[in-house]
Amino acid sequence: MALLWASAGMIGCEGAPAIYTPTGGGYLGAEISPKNSWAVRGHLANPPAAADGNLATFARSDYAYRGAELTIDLKKVCLFQTVIIDHGIHEHEYCPRTAVATSVDGAIFTDRLAAPGTRRVTVLCLPGPVLARYLRLRAEVPGPRPWSIAEVYVQ
Repeated sequence: MALLWASAGMIGCEGAPAIYTPTGGGYLGAEISPKNSWAVRGHLANPPAAADGNLATFARSDYAYRGAELTIDLKKVCLFQTVIIDHGIHEHEYCPRTAVATSVDGAIFTDRLAAPGTRRVTVLCLPGPVLARYLRLRAEVPGPRPWSIAEVYVQ
């Protein structure tokens, strides 16, 4: 019995387990472009890690990150309503207030939402479906720790 409890206590010690599994056929059958085609850039170190499918890698800000942005080019216009940020193994390194803006052309962005971040996973539900190719996440209110983004999901 003690061996069973010890082994149960070891579960999850090697890294953060996946919390979100992307699905197909979203709103009105819409499909999001494959993550391996996305281009990610921004003010955080290692921006591509936010969309590499690996929760052990991450894009990360420094401690002074008010206004820091991460922009994702989805490579085609997609229809979505939710943006999910998984902070992975750095579950306490979330932004207390994150803004979402979208664009079709990458030049003119429309602010969609500013909402609180949460420990481990931040779910940003937009007020309605959005048609966009570019997605921008911006740190509106920084926290006491850096901002870590292990994965971004769009649905």
